[in-house]
This record gives sequence, C-alpha cells and structure tokens, in this order.
Amino acid sequence: MKQRHFLKSVMLLLLLAATGKAWADVLLLDNGDRLTGTFIKADGSTVEFRPEQATNSVNIRWDRVVGLETDRTLYVRLEDGSKIVGQAVEAEEGRLRLMSGQLVEPAEVDFSAIDGASTSPTPAVRTSGNVAFGGSMTRGNTRTEALNVNADFEARTDVNRLRLFAEGARAKEDGELSRESARGGMRYDHFVSERLYLNSNLSLATDRFRDLKLRTVVGGGLGYQFFETPQRVLSAELGLSYINEEFREASNESRAAARWALDYEQRLLGERLRFFHNQEGFQGLDDSRDLLVLTRTGLRFPLMLGMTGTAQVNVDYDRDPPAGNTSTDTAYLLTVGYSW
Repeated sequence: MKQRHFLKSVMLLLLLAATGKAWADVLLLDNGDRLTGTFIKADGSTVEFRPEQATNSVNIRWDRVVGLETDRTLYVRLEDGSKIVGQAVEAEEGRLRLMSGQLVEPAEVDFSAIDGASTSPTPAVRTSGNVAFGGSMTRGNTRTEALNVNADFEARTDVNRLRLFAEGARAKEDGELSRESARGGMRYDHFVSERLYLNSNLSLATDRFRDLKLRTVVGGGLGYQFFETPQRVLSAELGLSYINEEFREASNESRAAARWALDYEQRLLGERLRFFHNQEGFQGLDDSRDLLVLTRTGLRFPLMLGMTGTAQVNVDYDRDPPAGNTSTDTAYLLTVGYSW
C-alpha cells in the first residue's frame, strides 16, 4: 500500500514537471512579454528574475513589470512601511494580488506602491560594512613607509539604524614620523516615518601634524532618507553640535555649531562599481571663521575571492586652522579590503 502511494506521488511530480508548472513564476512586462522562471527579489527600481533554462539571473526595470505570479510565498514591503505576505496570483495589469491563509480576502496593491519584495522574510537586523587596508614602502635614496586603514559598519532595522566608522593613517620618511592621524565615531538614527528620522552622533579625531590632540563632537538633529535601495542611497541631515578641541600647542577651544551631513552611494555598471560621497560640515554659531568640512569620495570595485578595491580622496577643510597649518588637507588612497 505504501509502495503504491509512493509511486503515485512520483508520477504526480513527473506530470507537474512535464507540464512546466512546478515551481515556475511568471513575470509580465509592459511590452507583452511573458517570462517564466524564478522570481528572486525586487527593490522598487529593479527586479531580479532567472528565466527557465538560464543559469544566470537578469535585472529588469521595475517600472516595466505589469504582472507577477509566484508558486511560493512572497514577502512584500510597501512604500508606507507596511508589509504583505502571500502567494502572487493572476491580477489585472499593473497590480499585484496576494493570497494566503492569513488574509481574510486577497490583498491588491499597485506595483508603483511596492518598495521591495522577496521570497524570504527580511532579517530583523540587516548589516553591511567594509574593512580596507592600504600601504606603501620605498627603499633606496629615500626610505618611506605608509599605512592607511578604514572601516565602516551599519546595522539596520525597520525603524533604527546604527552606523560606526573608523579611519587611520601613519607614515614615515627616512625613519621620521611624517603623518599620524585617526578618526572614528558613531551615528544613531531612529525613523519616525518611512523617510524622516531623528539623528544623534558622536565622533573623535586626532592629528599630530595639525596640532590636534583630540577633537570631540557630539550632536543631534533631523535627517531625511531620500533613497535607500541596492542601487542608490541618499540621505541628508541638519542639526546642532558641541565641539571641544584640545591642541598640543595652541589654546584649547570649545563651541556650538550647526551641523550638516550628506551620504550618497550609487551603483554603476550593473552594480559592479560603487561610487560614494560622504560629507560632514560644522559652522560655528559665534564666529563665521569656525568652519570645518570633512569629505570622503571614492569608487569601490570588485577584485577576486570576494575582495574589493577602493580609490578614495579625503579632503578636510578648516577655515581657521592652528598657526602654522594650511586650511586644506588632502589624502589620496588606494586600498584593498572586504565588503559585505
């Protein structure tokens, strides 16, 4: 009896495979094309789909999709932050229709209202980061050594985000120290809506050759997340900060300042390249000469074995530096590291 039941199950599976209906998803495009295969994920700007008989997936613009049917459960995130879970079934053009045992009746939404979708639930905490090292050494008429290290980490939930960063540089020429600087800090964001968030931040910095023993910055304000997709990230922040600077030779200073920050990231060439620009500025409230602007701009690219390379330019501008120092400090970096 058990053997007969087993044979029936095998025959049913073979029949489903022969009809091409087993585990096949359907993607309908605005030009009338009907693709069958495996839906992988969508982020509001592109959809990743692997057609039948293909070994690699393809990326299709999300605004070209007018219909989606899946044989598996779909986890959908809407632009207003709400979520819907169910199997995508046939619906009118331009709309997604989900059915599940947890829904009293099928749920329908416009594709334009979808921020993302996947066939597995989004982790409660999403993390990303990068660690990179760069260095050089020369021997001969001159003896030079240089080392650069930078790292960043982000942990994100639906309503909270924690960002940590650290960077350091050290160099010698003919045995004499010629550069020694370090900077690190954290930023915590709490989202009060899909785009608007409350921000708090703390950073520490030291630079021996700019006479800076320790700069401590603590502040808070408001931020706005314009974009947050795998292809593009853009946020801006405004707020107030308190800055305390301890110098090795010059007199110590402390002041209140207005703060702004801009974080931009763009994927290029089919997501292989990652362009980024981070800027943070402080304008003293009592003296217009108290202007400090820190920028980090670069291009990250894949290497081998999961490693990444980064070409980066760091520019620090201090309108009123300590005596004997220039206003602008520029560093050109080429580093190798790992991103996740």
